[in-house]
Amino acid sequence: MTPASTTPSSRPGFSLIEVTLAIGIVGVAILSLVGILGSTFQQVDDIMQTNRALAGVSRLVGALDNPRSIVFVDATAENVPNNNRYIMDAGLNLDGGNPSASNFDIAYRLLQRARDNGNNAVWLYVYERKIVATENDKTGDATYALFSNPSMIEVAYCNGNNLSQAAAGGRNIIGAPMRVRLSLSKLLVGQRAEIDPANLEPRLTRVPAPPWATSPVPLQPSAYALAYLPVVAEFFPHDYSAFSEFSTRTETPLVVQNIVISR
Repeated sequence: MTPASTTPSSRPGFSLIEVTLAIGIVGVAILSLVGILGSTFQQVDDIMQTNRALAGVSRLVGALDNPRSIVFVDATAENVPNNNRYIMDAGLNLDGGNPSASNFDIAYRLLQRARDNGNNAVWLYVYERKIVATENDKTGDATYALFSNPSMIEVAYCNGNNLSQAAAGGRNIIGAPMRVRLSLSKLLVGQRAEIDPANLEPRLTRVPAPPWATSPVPLQPSAYALAYLPVVAEFFPHDYSAFSEFSTRTETPLVVQNIVISR
């Protein structure tokens, strides 16, 4: 009896078209995943930048309430570690020749010319820096354990309007600093902002709507009629680009904060 012959089952392989389609599907999936991850990383970075700006808002408000605490960074010696004068020592005459001038008068003279968010804006910088002193974890004649030293958030005014990388090194700045564009607020519109010296009453002339060709408030705080000065603070991540570049650049601020400085 002859056994029945069995034919081996045929197991054909994948065709070239099927392999190509499979590779294409996997490639599309990988590209989609990369796009999602890139978007996620960007969102995380944006959140971190925004949180850094929000942390600087309260410090900026405190600095404008007490402008004597604003640091002055001199562009001629910006990389010197002891380049730590305060703004009142910078010869800007913010006290009007009166050493006992009020904090409001000092802040007013600093911001009086900040009539808009263009070239007339006043720029300040908010950043976190390590405090380095001889008693703080000194490890050598000129070496400090920066990572164990305390840190603080500082507000600075740069006489060159730009915080450079050399200045950042001199101030021991950690992380990315924020540059803040300060301009006078539209809350001034319609206000009688100037005092008439004849009767010491507010003039009938009201602040017009912007754009303002000149400052909408008088030069001296003694001639200012209101009990407050409203300003707008716009926070941007500082990339150490030149002032001529970022001062005219169109970009969306991370945080916009309305600040009212009271007398």
